[in-house]
Amino acid sequence: NTMKNLTRVLFLITLSLLSLNCSNDYDDVPTPSTTVTDADGNVYQSVKIGNQIWMAENLKTTTYNDGTPITEYTFATFGNDWFTPSSPNELYQWASTSDLGNIYDNELPFDFYGALYNHYAIQSGKLAPTGWHIPSEAEFLELKNYLSNNGYIDEEAKALKSTFGWLSNGNGTDNFGFNMLPCGYANTLGGATAAQVTAQLGSTTLGTSFPGTSSQTRISLSLGTDDDLSFAPNSIALGVGIRCIKD
Repeated sequence: NTMKNLTRVLFLITLSLLSLNCSNDYDDVPTPSTTVTDADGNVYQSVKIGNQIWMAENLKTTTYNDGTPITEYTFATFGNDWFTPSSPNELYQWASTSDLGNIYDNELPFDFYGALYNHYAIQSGKLAPTGWHIPSEAEFLELKNYLSNNGYIDEEAKALKSTFGWLSNGNGTDNFGFNMLPCGYANTLGGATAAQVTAQLGSTTLGTSFPGTSSQTRISLSLGTDDDLSFAPNSIALGVGIRCIKD
């Protein structure tokens, strides 16, 4: 009996040690990415970069987080009134999916690059899903600095861009799962343009006017076919893509 009891004690000790070792091993496993669902029911993956958690694709909601529908812009309905201070309509439109370089074998889904939102939709403060928000310039700068300080100086855009889909050899290496696709932007007359060439991501930070004009600016994160990224003080009349960041 004594021998049986001793064997049982040793077995329990061994089992406890194995349990501790297993627990430590699991501590090293990365936490599964958080998902977020917008008001339309679209589900987005997320990615942690430094101390920030970002959506892994551009926003494509057509409904505010309070359930209010956002009006879709079409030229037939609004003409050139994509941005008209005298008639401040809150609008979205889909980024152009024209395959200018014949890169893709099949036709792209209409929401492949996400939506482009005008100034008034962004200023509504209701675009991002609950618990998330549109980043400020400072939060974009934190992202850039993290990349610069971790081996990607002057290659920050390359580390964020998708590995396929950019023209002019502008593909990235997507080192963090950010998978930035070239969504383009909407020009001041409402035309969706420059897909496959650039990605303009809007921030909540409004800049000063262009010299000699009264046109206010919005600071955007700008990714082109080069490896580095920049902050562009674009006119608020442009439409931009949105990447949300977790609160």
